[in-house]
Amino acid sequence: MELNKKNVMFLFSIVFLTILFVVFWNKNKDRAFYKSELSGITEEIKSNPRFENSKVIKFEGANDFNYLFWFYAPDFEDLKVGDSIYKSKDSYEYQIYRKDAFAKYQFYKILKNQP
Repeated sequence: MELNKKNVMFLFSIVFLTILFVVFWNKNKDRAFYKSELSGITEEIKSNPRFENSKVIKFEGANDFNYLFWFYAPDFEDLKVGDSIYKSKDSYEYQIYRKDAFAKYQFYKILKNQP
């Protein structure tokens, strides 16, 4: 393929549209997280290999992982199986509750879904 003006413009258009798509997709995903309410007890936790502090969670009673919500958990102990998570609408913060020695959920920590 010869690099003439037409080919360069075509290649530039493809790269630009790809970048634009990724930016809008991420913004839409971020807005969906912000607007949604979420609560549940963690059954299984997976780490995101590209972003080590990012986790995806399968809640009890769910058939699969909820890939709409990637949770930012910078410390290893931030999220554990059996934790109860609550996120209110219009917020980036979520509250973590953990069972105490008497098997009752107690407030553990507030995390934000942004570093």
